[in-house]
Amino acid sequence: MGRLSSSIVPQRLAERFLPPWPRRWFPLRSIRVTMTCWYLALVALVLSLFGWTLLLELRSHLLSGVDSTLRAQAEAIPSAITAFWEAEKLSQSMAPGNWQNAPGPTLRDEIARGQLPEVISRWAERMTQHGQEEPVRLLAPSGEPLYVFSAFTTLVPPEMEAPVSGLPTLEERVAYQTLEGSQQRTRLITRPVRQDGRVSYLIQVASSLQGVDTTVRNFRGWMIGLVPLTLLLSSAVAWFLASVALRPVGRMIHQAQELSAEHLDQRIDVPKTGDELEQLALTFNDLLGRMERAFRRMRQFSSAASHELRTPLTIMRGEVDVALRKPRDIEEYQRVLRTLLATLTEMSFTVEQLLIFARSEPLGGAVDWRPVELGTLLRHVEETWHPLARAKGVTFEVAASDPVWVRGEGRLLERLVANLADNALKHTPRHGRVTIQVGQANGDSWLTVRDTGPGISSDMLPHLFENFFQRRDPAESKQSVGLGLALCRWIAEVHHGRIEVASPPGQGATFTVWLPLTAPPT
Repeated sequence: MGRLSSSIVPQRLAERFLPPWPRRWFPLRSIRVTMTCWYLALVALVLSLFGWTLLLELRSHLLSGVDSTLRAQAEAIPSAITAFWEAEKLSQSMAPGNWQNAPGPTLRDEIARGQLPEVISRWAERMTQHGQEEPVRLLAPSGEPLYVFSAFTTLVPPEMEAPVSGLPTLEERVAYQTLEGSQQRTRLITRPVRQDGRVSYLIQVASSLQGVDTTVRNFRGWMIGLVPLTLLLSSAVAWFLASVALRPVGRMIHQAQELSAEHLDQRIDVPKTGDELEQLALTFNDLLGRMERAFRRMRQFSSAASHELRTPLTIMRGEVDVALRKPRDIEEYQRVLRTLLATLTEMSFTVEQLLIFARSEPLGGAVDWRPVELGTLLRHVEETWHPLARAKGVTFEVAASDPVWVRGEGRLLERLVANLADNALKHTPRHGRVTIQVGQANGDSWLTVRDTGPGISSDMLPHLFENFFQRRDPAESKQSVGLGLALCRWIAEVHHGRIEVASPPGQGATFTVWLPLTAPPT
């Protein structure tokens, strides 16, 4: 199965989880909705990861603080017991009748004689008397309690007591435990006190985790309350930003909806944003330009085709109709057939010109660029047009001395020269002259087609190369379509050249084609 598009995902989710009435209000296939949904999903994911990470860090930090406090308390107890024992010994030595010169036993000696429980009991009673009771329990290495403060029993009732197996070994310094109770959780650390490589006793210090749990619970509540609010505000911001970003697209859609085949000259406003929207508008306007040219070319083609073919068809129909009205001799039928053949030849030439010009724009990007020698091309044209010129009584001359190389497509360049030659022969009277020359100057090649016809009036010169321009031939008193000259201009422009015309009154016309020179093939 193919992948679901980004606009289908929110639509299907909405169709599954939303009732029908909100689906009628929101265009689920809108890019605005898609961008908002993906933005909200990203924000929700980021907030969830951030909140979860922050919650874990907060819990770890608070628990680390509790552990540090308990560890400091446990580390201070051995020093307090030693200080108590020394103070007690000093007070006994200062009593009347107890002066001794020899040093008395040390605390280590007391522990070795098994007097540690009595020492701890006396220290604990003194702490209780002075109101310094803490949640502390002291254990023998076997796990038997030596002394338990009442504050410890309050935090760690018997059902929460850790088994002896959970106590630290000789290799461990401190053991950490979290005890779960019905009312609260308690943090408990166990620190061994070692002497001469052996554990003398164990110290357990407890602390309630109620403050930690309350802080974590409040933070979680704030996160649960703030995430939906943040998503709501983010959705409003995302909708606003998407609306602002897509506003030019909305204008493009509105303008595109107003376009029609009759108004393809209109263009879409290009936003000066420098991003993809500006590129989209430029691309769409370029497409409209190509469509406009294609539609205009189609209209011109159909108009010119209908106009140019109507006259020869009428002539052919009239000739056939007259020939069929009564029996004719062979010479008359032959005349009618020659007339039909000439008319068909003219129609074939006109249709060929129409088709070539109709396909001229697509050919612009598919020219087979190769070096072409203009002299060779002119000699090929001379072989085709010289018999036609001789039959009409016109002198046809081609002058090409040095090789002149241009870069282009031979069939198009031959069509250009053929159209100019046909135009010159058509407007040159009997005993006239048509001359084609080729040369080079200033890095360009030039090709001229000169005739000795009546010339072209000055009012026609500016429109001579227009597409399908109609002009009246003074010699033949009929209109001719300007397909050939329009095609010549297009071929010259495709080959990065230009075409010019000069026609002094009564001195014929001279067409000059300029094309860039190129190096001959090696």
